[in-house]
Amino acid sequence: MDSPDFVPHPVISLNMSSAADSDNKEIFTENLLECLNVNAERHNLSLRYSDPGNAFSSLIKDTWKANGKKVVLLIDEYDAPVISLVQRDKHIYDEILLSQTRGVMLRFYTQIKFSDQYLEFVFITGVTKFSRLGLFSQLNTLVDISLMPQYAAFMGYTQDELTDNFGDFITKSAKKFKINESELLLKLRDYYNGFSFDGDTKLYNPFSINYFFLNNKFSNYWFQSGSEKIIKKFLLEKALTVDQFQDFEVDAHFAENPGEIDTASPAGFLYQAGYLTLRSKGDGQYALDYPNLEIRQSLSSLFLQNFNDSPENVAKAGRELVRHLATRDIPEIVNVFSKLLSGICYDDHVAAGRAAQDGSLDTVVRRAIGIDFPIDAVRRLSAALAEKIIKEQGESFYRSILHAGLWTAGAEVTPEKHENIGRLDLEAVFGGITYVFELKMAEDVIGGPEAARAGMAQIRDRGCGHASDRPVLVSLAIGRKERNIVSCIFEMDGQETCVLPERYWKYLEVHRKSSL
Repeated sequence: MDSPDFVPHPVISLNMSSAADSDNKEIFTENLLECLNVNAERHNLSLRYSDPGNAFSSLIKDTWKANGKKVVLLIDEYDAPVISLVQRDKHIYDEILLSQTRGVMLRFYTQIKFSDQYLEFVFITGVTKFSRLGLFSQLNTLVDISLMPQYAAFMGYTQDELTDNFGDFITKSAKKFKINESELLLKLRDYYNGFSFDGDTKLYNPFSINYFFLNNKFSNYWFQSGSEKIIKKFLLEKALTVDQFQDFEVDAHFAENPGEIDTASPAGFLYQAGYLTLRSKGDGQYALDYPNLEIRQSLSSLFLQNFNDSPENVAKAGRELVRHLATRDIPEIVNVFSKLLSGICYDDHVAAGRAAQDGSLDTVVRRAIGIDFPIDAVRRLSAALAEKIIKEQGESFYRSILHAGLWTAGAEVTPEKHENIGRLDLEAVFGGITYVFELKMAEDVIGGPEAARAGMAQIRDRGCGHASDRPVLVSLAIGRKERNIVSCIFEMDGQETCVLPERYWKYLEVHRKSSL
């Protein structure tokens, strides 16, 4: 297809993140004016107003007059000033400042419509749907291209673009890692590919790919471009786990309207933040999933850090698991997870879970027992129900820790995988080795071996792992009292082995003697 002749135009480029995190309206206004002033100086102009809206409008017109051509307007992270306020900690959250910021931004962006005769092209990016923040209510000429198939490859590198444009870098990196180029491309795909705007076209994150070739190192570059502190806090407050959004089904309405960033569902929030992406399931149906290994590692690390005092301990656990998974060293794998669990304050998760459930449980209980029932009684009943749910979800919590740890190490993990006979808790593939995990809860260390045996029997009865070559079967027993692994049975190459953490030996010995 013939393309029109390219004619250069003057550009105004605004990165609105530079005006984010303002502590009051005056500072926000100053930051916004500075963002405009950078563009004015580029075109040898001066701002003529102290009000951001008027300054923006005059800058567009003055740039047109100075260059004799219509202006190209590029706005990146248009919603950053609002999002930075919405996601603040509760003790510094300021509803008045949020309202003032929205007001300034609404007047600011309205100038685009009033300056239409001076604009050649406008391109705007951001996390949230512009229709949801109400910042463009006067600008009805904008077209949302987020889910349009013809633009699906617009905001990232496709596989063909990677191989066609980074040939020299690919060759250099393959030599550095002492692998062939095909192997390197497969590894790059697993680590950095997978973002999708239409559910079908998969893209590489340019930021991560560029940094990979700059450093020649497989590393987590996502944290350098994202807001990990916000996501970490969100996971804790909502009592979210890493496995609950894997292959999470949504419809086309969700894809088009995931909700406002400050009131969106957890799935909508993580989707708009880039931690989840679309996968088409056909017939207008979609699923959310994690794009790639980099994102899975990022979210898993944040999840584990919420329950561990030291981020360094989480990173160390990931490195140790890489080594032990590669050598099928089950006792050491158990040891790593045992240390991770030892550093977890489980009460924090229980409190978060209760806070996330209490409001909805109050509603459920009130509907069940009658709208006129005393509120104190409703709250007592909902609190008791919350306690019951949390107790029954104990196994789910520990499974999430196991899942997150394996993801942090780079394993491919499938939770509650369906096989021809039944379901298994977790299947993890690492370096071509398949691990099948089953978790069982025991009341304490005394009941640990029996629970572990029950788990192994369940693995065998279901025929789990038989579809894989030489699978490693692992049954873990978690003690409710100890809040840690109290027993493990694993089968490898047809041989069964029992593992008991050393610190529990004395308890079992005392129990054995008292039973004689």
